[in-house]
Amino acid sequence: NPVKRKLAADQTVLMMSLRQLRTPDAAMIVRECGFDGFYVDCEHGMFSAAEVSSLCASALLCGLMPAVRVRSAAAADVAHALDAGALGIIAPHIGSVEEARAVVRAAKYPPLGERSIAALGPSARYRSLPIAEIVRLQNDMTMVIAMLETEAGIAAAGTIAGVPGVDALMIGPTDLSAELGIAGEVRHPRIQDAYFHALAGARAHGKHFVAGGAGGPAVAQLVSRGARILMGASDVSYFMTAARQAAAGLRAQDQRSMPTLDDAPPA
Repeated sequence: NPVKRKLAADQTVLMMSLRQLRTPDAAMIVRECGFDGFYVDCEHGMFSAAEVSSLCASALLCGLMPAVRVRSAAAADVAHALDAGALGIIAPHIGSVEEARAVVRAAKYPPLGERSIAALGPSARYRSLPIAEIVRLQNDMTMVIAMLETEAGIAAAGTIAGVPGVDALMIGPTDLSAELGIAGEVRHPRIQDAYFHALAGARAHGKHFVAGGAGGPAVAQLVSRGARILMGASDVSYFMTAARQAAAGLRAQDQRSMPTLDDAPPA
């Protein structure tokens, strides 16, 4: 797992999310843009199982870490994403230690968890290895990121981070803001405090924290406190930002839209 390797060396990793890109060349595009990996957003994106598998396989061939934000933290959704080739699971709406432990049980093979063993698969490059080696490699490669989106989840951040098998914490600021009664105010001081509290809880247990995304404190503040996973925006966001700028630039070149002397109001 290239992301786990960089994190072990205290290097910063850059991630982004996919909501619309579905073809295998998406991985080449993401790599060329300078990211270390991406997550396929199955919680809010309309991806088929075949599309998830294709994106994960192409990421592996490009040297990126493919992750999946699963539709739910249910064991079937977690196992399905990992069998498709994901090296990371982003589990949404984790609000307690029990829920975090359930995700780990679904994501890890025995003795760490209860995932059913898939001996041949894309994450192991379809190599014919002894089952014991497959179990060891898969358990070592797979990242589990617990996404905190409720007040209860933030309050329990430290204990969630302490669950063996949880690698990192991540905040969903939009859902959190809605629960706190400040919907959409993702830069609100209460959201900022939630980030700092969760980051401190993660670092206290030697775990990682995901900085960036749609809200929270400035990324530099979180990096200074130990965050090493920096999350960019989605493919939709990047496309629309660039397209708006391009459209505005082209519109400015349309001389017919420029005022002329004939358009000037009478003196």
